Amino acid sequence: MDLPVEITAQGVTRRVVLQDLSRTGMFLQMPAPFPIGTEIQLCITHEGRRFYALANVTHSLGEAEARSLGRAAGVGIAFQEASTPMDHLFAIAIERLVRERREQTQPLGMHVVIADRSVRVLERMSTALDEAGCTVAIATTGMEVLAACLRRVPDVVLVERDLPVLDGLRLISELANDPLLAMVPVIITSEQPGDIDIAFEAGAMDFIAKPFTSVEVVARARRLPAATPIVTDRVVLRGSLSELSLAALLTMLELERKTGRVVLFAAQTGWIDLVDGRIVGAGCSGFNATTQDVMMILLDWTHGSFEVVATEPEQVEIMLPITHLLLEHARIRDEQVAAAG
Repeated sequence: MDLPVEITAQGVTRRVVLQDLSRTGMFLQMPAPFPIGTEIQLCITHEGRRFYALANVTHSLGEAEARSLGRAAGVGIAFQEASTPMDHLFAIAIERLVRERREQTQPLGMHVVIADRSVRVLERMSTALDEAGCTVAIATTGMEVLAACLRRVPDVVLVERDLPVLDGLRLISELANDPLLAMVPVIITSEQPGDIDIAFEAGAMDFIAKPFTSVEVVARARRLPAATPIVTDRVVLRGSLSELSLAALLTMLELERKTGRVVLFAAQTGWIDLVDGRIVGAGCSGFNATTQDVMMILLDWTHGSFEVVATEPEQVEIMLPITHLLLEHARIRDEQVAAAG
């Protein structure tokens, strides 16, 4: 964004490049970021006038971490609460700049904003969503998420609960306060499975427990937006496991020799890849097991929902006849019942 920004900190004044902007703060590019907590005097020029305010450094992004995220090194700053007429004039100027920037943005397909403290997790999620046909904006703090949403209204926001500066739950409230962002669905991720109730109470549309897989991220993100589905995956059938069991669904797909992916949504997320009606791979969040062992787990699921997606499996692990798996599952269940009796 072409906006002159001057900062004065630690007795030195310099001109810096603005990368992200929101109503509450901005991200400034600089090769040697200031320490967190540093107070900064800001000066911006808009429509020929200069506006001043005080801010504090809330987070810092070094060179190595920035390169892995495809960003520039710099600092995130939060504006101090307005208390003088000069502060209020600065806030008005920022509001206008945010609005102008939003009006200039042209939406192009499905857009997802993702945020996590781990650079490695961000890289993995970004790659998976990009390969699925999405455009992706990444962030490491809640303030960066807010700025990304203001730059371009996303179709889905996927954020870690324990983000620094502005956590995932507070971020939901901030988005709800903006008329254009209030309806954006938010997915919360967390290392604590017990956070699921807190997330939904705060207004999250979905919850993913860590650790999760790239397949799970794509599946969860795809089902939320109402208008722009991911173009590479076409959902051909949806339903409830309580109305159509997984065994019955798989039997039907085997008879019709279908190729694609069955995605299951319950307490965890499961998926089954098929080629010509045979199972070639399966997985489940929270489990690291063989395809056959995972299938024994998934066939026990009686609640939740499913989607059948028309997509080509990326790799073939093993070709398993569905009828054979169903008979094996029934045998195991009979043995467990007999042992319990």
